[in-house]
Parts: sequence; C-alpha cells; structure tokens
Amino acid sequence: MKQQDIKTEEKFMNHNAWFSIFMGVTLLIISGYPMLNHTSVPLLFLGSAAFLGSFFMFVIRGGFTWKLSYRLTYKDEYLNTIDTIAYKHVVLALLFSMGTVYLCSDSLALQVSHSMMATFYLAVMSLVYGISILWQSRD
Repeated sequence: MKQQDIKTEEKFMNHNAWFSIFMGVTLLIISGYPMLNHTSVPLLFLGSAAFLGSFFMFVIRGGFTWKLSYRLTYKDEYLNTIDTIAYKHVVLALLFSMGTVYLCSDSLALQVSHSMMATFYLAVMSLVYGISILWQSRD
C-alpha cells in the first residue's frame, strides 16, 4: 500500500470515530429527552441539529464516495486491527450496560420504554466505538 493511501485511510478512520462520538451524544440526548419533566424546545432543537449535522458531515466529508458505496474494511492491517479491537470494546460495553440495566430494572421499568433503552444501547455502542478508535490511534 502507498503511504498516501494509508494517510487517506487514517483520515477516514478518524472521521468515522468523531462521527460515532457525535452520533452517540445525539442518541443519548434523544433517549433521555422523554424522561425530562419540563421538556424544552431548545433541547429538542439541539438534538435534532446535532443529529442532522453529524449525518451531513459524515455524508459530505468522506463516509460515502461518489458512487455511494461504503467501505467496510481497511486495506492497512494496522487499521484493521484497531477497528477489530474497537468492535471488541463495543461488545464488552454493550454486555456491561445490559447487565447494569438488568440489575437496576426494578426501578427503571415504569419510567423507561423499550425504544428509549434501544436508543440508549445504540448510543453506548457508538460512543465506545468512537472513543476506542480515538484512544488507540493517538500518537
């Protein structure tokens, strides 16, 4: 692989990590919004703007090529290793969060819906993936 291709893939991986973090924060806002007693329009607007902003940033800045085909793997072996380890961190975080929710389920059952919990799990997975990639690829 050429050095230029490696730099391009590193930039793409960094972009995906930041996208995952922004998406995780947005999903946390969306999952916690129904639990607020005094819901506010600015918070809903902030969550919607963060979601749309991160989505358009991803589409415009490198997630998709002109043919709208998404690259699922990296050609560089080191970047593939970082990606694989990040997915392992995601699985561990998901198991930990599901176990914690299971242990605290008596107090959560009346306040939290299934869609809120699904959104929360997606937020945990997105945040852990992005943070894991940024942590592993720091220099």
